[in-house]
Amino acid sequence: MNKVSIANKTNIKLNTSNKKKKNKVLSILLLLFFIGLFCLIMIPFYAITLSAFKPGESLIRYGLNLKFDLNIMSLDNFKFLFTGDHDYFIWFKNSMFITIIQVTLTLFISAFVAYGFAAYDFKGKNFLFICVLLIMMIPFEILLLPLYTLINDLGMMNSFSAIILPGIANAGTIFFFRQYLRSVPKEIIAAGS
Repeated sequence: MNKVSIANKTNIKLNTSNKKKKNKVLSILLLLFFIGLFCLIMIPFYAITLSAFKPGESLIRYGLNLKFDLNIMSLDNFKFLFTGDHDYFIWFKNSMFITIIQVTLTLFISAFVAYGFAAYDFKGKNFLFICVLLIMMIPFEILLLPLYTLINDLGMMNSFSAIILPGIANAGTIFFFRQYLRSVPKEIIAAGS
């Protein structure tokens, strides 16, 4: 019996050592895979960083490339950004304003619409939700020209509202909010009112 138990213990030790070796090899292979994936993902960031130090003529002539050439690299683009005669910071302020307003209004309106779809039963609810799903299937490029003519007819050209209003009731956001709100138990919603 002692010989059998000793043999079982050695087999167990061999099996665990083989598993450890396999796990170690797998860990090394996964590490190499993720290092390679990281390098692949960082290539665009590297190219953009290099391009920030290259003159505009070089970018127009050779495009976005990975060539590192100290002879043409300079800080002129950054000097122009902070001291030049341009409206960059006005553009940045406008972009931040539009983004903050549009995201806030989209979340607010989409949450209300989705709550209506998730919490209430009313006639035509399924039909309206199918309409929301159908709107999600229409590519935005198809809507560009009708949106342009609508905004032009309403006299909203060259205004922030022309950019903000068309994207407020986003069908995708309504869909995701509705799916989440359906998972919340109705008792919790009733307890909040």
